Amino acid sequence: MKQIRIITKVERTPIRDLSGLTRISEREVRLPSGITWQPLDIKPHAQLSITDKTEDNNTVWSAKLTFKTCDNFKSRGRWAYRCLMSSGQYRLIGTDDRPYPVTSVNDNMPENVTENQLIEVTVNWQSSQFVPFITE
Repeated sequence: MKQIRIITKVERTPIRDLSGLTRISEREVRLPSGITWQPLDIKPHAQLSITDKTEDNNTVWSAKLTFKTCDNFKSRGRWAYRCLMSSGQYRLIGTDDRPYPVTSVNDNMPENVTENQLIEVTVNWQSSQFVPFITE
């Protein structure tokens, strides 16, 4: 049965807060307790695309998270992102291991006031492991 998978909420935390993260299976991780997640005010809905490819007999997973926000988005530092799906499941973009997620910010100042003036944020992350679900 197919289910609707829409990202309804995006939060972030500094990578250093994920120290102690435990991978409990190929597809799931358990986070250390006490992580403070910073909610991001996004325009519904964010887009998350996860792909995999094989290079030299190794699978590489790629996650691309894209969202729009009206917040003054400060991308400095290393951040991990937690995405809440409409099913109630969370996906984790980034871990405390390299490579870290790369955040790109596009601050739009259009010619016409009726055009999009929101800040567009794109987060790219590649890993040799599956982009995990978060288990409580």
